[in-house]
Amino acid sequence: MRLVDDKKDELIYGPVLITKGSHKGKVGYYDDEDEDDNLIIYPDMPIHCTDCYTVNRTAATSVIPTKRLAERWSEIDEELYKNHAIRHLLPRKEAALLHERNLCSDLLTERYLNSMKKLQDQEKIEIFISHSSKDIVFSRAIATDLMDAGFSVFLDDWSIEIGERIFDKISTGLHESKALIMIISEDYLKSVCCKDEWSAFYGKALHDESCVIYPIIIDGSTPPILISQIKYLRFDKEEYSLSLSILLKALVKQFKK
Repeated sequence: MRLVDDKKDELIYGPVLITKGSHKGKVGYYDDEDEDDNLIIYPDMPIHCTDCYTVNRTAATSVIPTKRLAERWSEIDEELYKNHAIRHLLPRKEAALLHERNLCSDLLTERYLNSMKKLQDQEKIEIFISHSSKDIVFSRAIATDLMDAGFSVFLDDWSIEIGERIFDKISTGLHESKALIMIISEDYLKSVCCKDEWSAFYGKALHDESCVIYPIIIDGSTPPILISQIKYLRFDKEEYSLSLSILLKALVKQFKK
């Protein structure tokens, strides 16, 4: 099982996240080093583009949270949309963004497809992810990262197939799971369905100490009164990878992996 922790993974050739310097936040493809031992980074796979830039070896990591891929894709779209209106980018810069967008898209698609396959192969459900439909991007990201860490999850977006009864599938997911992750946001607190999910699991946890609720907050929301007695984690305040590491450590302890 792979965990996101405080130890930085060994840097390997391929997709990387730039963590500091003038290119901080970018996703690129690490292909080679220059004569000064700096990393040569392309906006996409080298076979797709020729332009590149260099960063210090300490400024990149091969660990790219799924959420960061989705965020970077969105940032690039905003920048390209802005450029369509006011043409503030040079053609070379625009091309680099398009290449980087393609890399983010390919990586996200690959991760989501792998996660959907893992869901189909699951024999049991360990973690139920309760979320608002408006927070689906974050929900898919955290579901993917949890499955990459070796956990089996229920995510309605992927766990319920066309033609299946939604209520029955959700009831089964809540019944089988031993952990509930509440993705709390303003939209979540307004959702009657989300309230039904966490209320049902809360009642279950009252009679079964092996069941645990993990409230995570992704905006400035305050958790429901009954949930406020449980220690929660704010993903809106901390670095995503750090918050994910804290959550994973708690889940590993619960499931003794």
